[in-house]
Amino acid sequence: MLPPAFYHQLTPEQCIGLFAQLPIPLTIYDAQGDVVGYNQAHIALFELTPEILARGFNMITDPQLAAIGSGELHRRVMQGETIVLPPHLFELHEGGVDVARWTEATYFPLRDGEGRVTHLVAMLRDITETIHQQRSIEQVQQEIDAARQELSEQQTTLEELSTPVIQVWDGILALPLIGAIDSRRAMQVTDSLLTSIGTYQADSVIIDITGIPVVDTQVAAYLLQAARASALLGCDVALVGIGPEIAQTLIQLGVDLQSIHTLANLQAGIAWAFARHGMQVVARKP
Repeated sequence: MLPPAFYHQLTPEQCIGLFAQLPIPLTIYDAQGDVVGYNQAHIALFELTPEILARGFNMITDPQLAAIGSGELHRRVMQGETIVLPPHLFELHEGGVDVARWTEATYFPLRDGEGRVTHLVAMLRDITETIHQQRSIEQVQQEIDAARQELSEQQTTLEELSTPVIQVWDGILALPLIGAIDSRRAMQVTDSLLTSIGTYQADSVIIDITGIPVVDTQVAAYLLQAARASALLGCDVALVGIGPEIAQTLIQLGVDLQSIHTLANLQAGIAWAFARHGMQVVARKP
């Protein structure tokens, strides 16, 4: 704080010059809320023309400021209170002026030599660019979130399509698997299989791995887990589509598939399931 003697050294013209040249937008209002002075920074901020300045302005009756409670704010400041307002938008569309500014405002009392409050001073900080940047960031984030949601939904759809459980007959399901199987997809396969067993009250499941390019120890473990989980629901499992290369790989890896019925192909698997139900596939006579 400057010593009191400093203020006595300033001439009225210097005080007026200080107010006018200060790079912070300032406005002074009287006890009735009428504006009695703008500095150059405020005029530049809202691009005020001489015509607009000549019309005057009242902070209490202005609809935009009234919407944020300017009448009550003016009353409190005139009683000696300093108030910091949250960011708010002020738009001016008249007299050839078309501006919209986001500002943070501080209202504080101006006192006379005897300490009585005579005026309200509004000090503004232009945060328009900051608000626009924040909104741009929020919009980009929303677009990213929407893209992630879409990708997630597409991933879910692909997973559902990649683990189709087909009802072959009453109590008989087929699960054709295509492509690589990782832990996530294995969980999806098991969940889909167990749900379908419960839905269709199945007691026979044919898992066709013809479309799986590589069956290693991990993939075999996933298949065994699915078979054991199915067995807990009273469902028997047959594994079909084991080619020569995969068979040799499983033998070299020492994978034990004795708990699962293994058959050559889907046709054999369907015949196995039908036999469990006391049925068989018979060729029609010509």
